[in-house]
Amino acid sequence: MITRTLKTLAVILAAATTVFATPRTPARTIFDDFLQAEMLEFTLEVDLSELIENRRTEDYLPAVFTFEDASGKEISQEIKVKPRGKFRRRVCNFPPLMLNFSKGQLEEEGYLPEYDKLKLVTHCLDDKTTSKEQVMREFLAYKLYNELTDQSYRVQLAKVTYVDTKGKVGKIKRYGFIIEDTDEMAHRLGGEECEDCHGLSSSNNLVLASENRLAVFQYMIGNTDWDLNMVRNVKMVNLNGGGAVIPVPYDFDFSGLVNAPYAIPNSEIGQLTIRQRVFQGLEGERKLFEQTLRHFLSKRERLVEVVEQFKGLSWESRNDMVNYLDTFFRDVELILEGGQPQDGSLQRAILEHAREDIKPESGANNSTLGK
Repeated sequence: MITRTLKTLAVILAAATTVFATPRTPARTIFDDFLQAEMLEFTLEVDLSELIENRRTEDYLPAVFTFEDASGKEISQEIKVKPRGKFRRRVCNFPPLMLNFSKGQLEEEGYLPEYDKLKLVTHCLDDKTTSKEQVMREFLAYKLYNELTDQSYRVQLAKVTYVDTKGKVGKIKRYGFIIEDTDEMAHRLGGEECEDCHGLSSSNNLVLASENRLAVFQYMIGNTDWDLNMVRNVKMVNLNGGGAVIPVPYDFDFSGLVNAPYAIPNSEIGQLTIRQRVFQGLEGERKLFEQTLRHFLSKRERLVEVVEQFKGLSWESRNDMVNYLDTFFRDVELILEGGQPQDGSLQRAILEHAREDIKPESGANNSTLGK
């Protein structure tokens, strides 16, 4: 009897040891949870006066981030917050923010702790109507690129309630959106951020199809506030198992599609107004350009649908965005039909950048990766 009892106890102890030896591995990130809701709603408690008035600092402030997870459970995380960005930090009434979550608290709540830094695009301007329109337009720019390729940042629209911990400023309720952690995005694409990648316009590792798609997209939305050589407003992802590098764009507030009231034309490349399109892509094979343009044309109805069905914007704004996209697609149709190029048109830009027979240098990657 004693022997049987000891054997049973040994089995129980072995099972308990097995449980403790194999802890539960989190399978989701906090950003994954954010995406479960059509509109994320959260409260950010922080010293608002310090955050707004001392926006040039690189120091973090303590804050509390409170939201409901996918199951409806209220979660409060002690995080750190600081102003971020360059231009917007200077001109906005309310600066864009970096949200730095605690790895330990993320793990306690069952989230993957590695992806702990999220950018929050804020309302920028005090005027409610203008700030909402700007946030929604830029959010849509990200969503349009999502439709064209998986090689893009995921974003989540949010209603934010800002609470001043010092009680000096009243509650501020505004729209914003959260951008996926860069490391999470790179991991999702099967690689990691290449932080020392510069001058990749001539690199053999750059995936030309990805660069071409990015450049045409930037042209479509009328954005010139990016630079591949300087790696400005573009993140480079080094894909595992081959060294191929893909560019992923962000920050679209200077685009003609968003048409932010503070946006300034890029006179260095001949842009006279924010809505004027200037092609900034690399030289490539005409066949590659045509493949890219056909891909965009195949997505035309869906892109227009994304804008038209987005109720966060006024009808006037949605109609303006659709009309702006239509001028791009008319150019695309003209190119594919072989029409005569006009000065300032996409066709003229393509002819200046496309060559009939360009052979990639040894090792260059001209394949189309991802969606």
